[in-house]
Amino acid sequence: MTDASRLTVAKLKALCVLHDLPTSGRKAELVERLLAAGLERSTVGLPDEKEATAFEEVISLEPEPEPEPEPVAIDVEPAPSAVDVPLPSEPEEEVLEAEVLEAIPVEEEDEVAPEVPPVVPLPGAKPSRPTTLLDMIKTPKAAAVLLVVILLGAGGWYWVDQQLQPVTVDALRYGDRMGFVLIDGELTATEGFVEPVIEQLDIEDDICRLEVSFSGTGDVAVHEGTLLDIPSQGSDDRLLGTVSVRGAHGAEWLAVQQEATYDLDELVVKRHLRSIVPGSNDCSSSSASASGTADLTLTTWTEIGDRVNLRTNADWEVDLEGVVRGSTTTYGVGGLLGSFEVFAPGIAMLTQPVELQSLVGTVPIEKGATGTGLGWDWSVIGAEDFAGKRMWRIVATQPDLTTYCLGSATLSMWVEADNPWASRQTVDVRLSSDNTGQQDCSTLSQQLGDAVLPDGEFRLTHTFERTSLTRGDDRLDLGTTYLGRPSPSELGASDDALVTWTRNASHVPDGAAAATTTLEDAVACLRSVGSSASGANAALDDEGYIWRSVGDSGGDVDAWNLSWVGTDDAHGWVRVDVGPGDEGTCTFVSKESQDLGIVWNRDSAPAVVSMDEVEGMLLAEGRFPEFVGNKGLFDANGGHNDGLRRGVLVAVPDDGLTGLISELVDGDAGATTYDYVRTWEAQGWESTLSVAVDATSGRVLATSLVEQPA
Repeated sequence: MTDASRLTVAKLKALCVLHDLPTSGRKAELVERLLAAGLERSTVGLPDEKEATAFEEVISLEPEPEPEPEPVAIDVEPAPSAVDVPLPSEPEEEVLEAEVLEAIPVEEEDEVAPEVPPVVPLPGAKPSRPTTLLDMIKTPKAAAVLLVVILLGAGGWYWVDQQLQPVTVDALRYGDRMGFVLIDGELTATEGFVEPVIEQLDIEDDICRLEVSFSGTGDVAVHEGTLLDIPSQGSDDRLLGTVSVRGAHGAEWLAVQQEATYDLDELVVKRHLRSIVPGSNDCSSSSASASGTADLTLTTWTEIGDRVNLRTNADWEVDLEGVVRGSTTTYGVGGLLGSFEVFAPGIAMLTQPVELQSLVGTVPIEKGATGTGLGWDWSVIGAEDFAGKRMWRIVATQPDLTTYCLGSATLSMWVEADNPWASRQTVDVRLSSDNTGQQDCSTLSQQLGDAVLPDGEFRLTHTFERTSLTRGDDRLDLGTTYLGRPSPSELGASDDALVTWTRNASHVPDGAAAATTTLEDAVACLRSVGSSASGANAALDDEGYIWRSVGDSGGDVDAWNLSWVGTDDAHGWVRVDVGPGDEGTCTFVSKESQDLGIVWNRDSAPAVVSMDEVEGMLLAEGRFPEFVGNKGLFDANGGHNDGLRRGVLVAVPDDGLTGLISELVDGDAGATTYDYVRTWEAQGWESTLSVAVDATSGRVLATSLVEQPA
């Protein structure tokens, strides 16, 4: 029997990647595989042989449970009696310089299925509308940049389920609020690191360097709800402070609501374009700049029973060469979609001050104290003066970033008594694909860095400083049961609704009763045009399938774009116009071959719920009232509103959509999403609503509403 490793499953899998070993299996299997490859016991987190035999081994005969969603790490234990932690009476002369360490973005849970990738835009055509939720990330590397830089590097967020979630040394209370100033904000991105930013801002120029400076004010707070916020609980004031909120399936939950607001009164963006000199690929030293302002409100809801993130909403408005505003919602998803709540407005440098207990727990804060919290190494290096007070200074670093030669991330925090947040916080993040500033990077580490990061460099620095603090009275009611709490059996689609379409079909089932034309109609049209789409039809005749489809309604005919892949991995797209009705027309429009790295893998495409079934779930029992009406996807009778665009994305391991995911987690299953996009004009504004749905369960993944002057 292999001893229990101190390393996480994610780190063991990363070691397997570096040594060209499979990443499938449970933790014990990963350890045995690494040992068989010749790695030392200490390298894989095992004690020495002598040390291992010094302890009695306890072996469980129970099967290893399936992984549960990582709960939000909010401490629910009773508050310890107040203990005054002594601070040094005199300034410490020696201040240790923290080692700059780093992290690799990997999943922490065992055998977690790959996160649903975002939907790509229509192949063969440049979007004519503002970039939407489903057009935001086009490549795995761009997604990696977004996640590593924003979720990990900016200080208040973390990778997937390992986020620095809101927990304080003094335990959060309903009504807690801290005001702060945001100063010295600087963001520099070059080459491939620029792409995620410019795509969010819908910029078409060939920008090779982006420089952003920002400053402003803001606050973080825990909402104090009333009985009016929890009508299902009657007059029971035991849960006073919580609020009722809808989750990913439209069911009502009780949750703690937390808010962070930002008012950027100084926002300057400088853009460097590629040289126009023929034959040159250099980045110009001259720049064009624009100044403006931005407002952002981030709201999160944490379910009080299981303490998991139910929902995160970002309301934002940016005035930068014109006003753009919107609202983005994610439903407890991490990975590729988990970053939209901060990245959608294109000002992802904003994160909230860290709540301290998630990092240090209940360890007494004194000089020399060290620990590890949620993937960060931290140490108390001494006491310093800030705002006329003596405070302890804590430095947190990301050890994995250095280990895998990806860059560095350092977070410094100044801590005072009775403040659940850091009173002062500085962030310094540096990422580079060429291992700049790194020593002793192995070839394998460099290869892993190339897989995760694009070409170029990224630098982010900023500082939060407290300006005010108000404490509430009542602690959060976490880990508590309540009346009407939804049961897992009540959520999602039934097993009977799942269709294993890969056995005998070339596409996922549609059959939407409200649609003027369906995917079935579009594929029938494709087959009928024959030689006009010979490559696509030949692929479908030989067990090829449609991996991406988009149907645009609103005209006399529906425009369908069908992207296909064959058994030889050849792939491309075909555009057909399909008329409604039994006698509907069918017209071939255009086609094109592609080279996107898409691979054929029918066996890894999951069973799905039909689009018709999913639309019924979205409309059932008023679960998502925001999807109905003249500002929604459907009309009051459940029909499709004019101009609705419906899409399907089938992603399998090792193709160009999930290459990064398959490098870091078990890649034996794919993922399928349905996406809906509608654009309309009203009262001088053009609005675009986007919705992404997990096709295997009917769970809403994310929504986005973007508005700008018509």
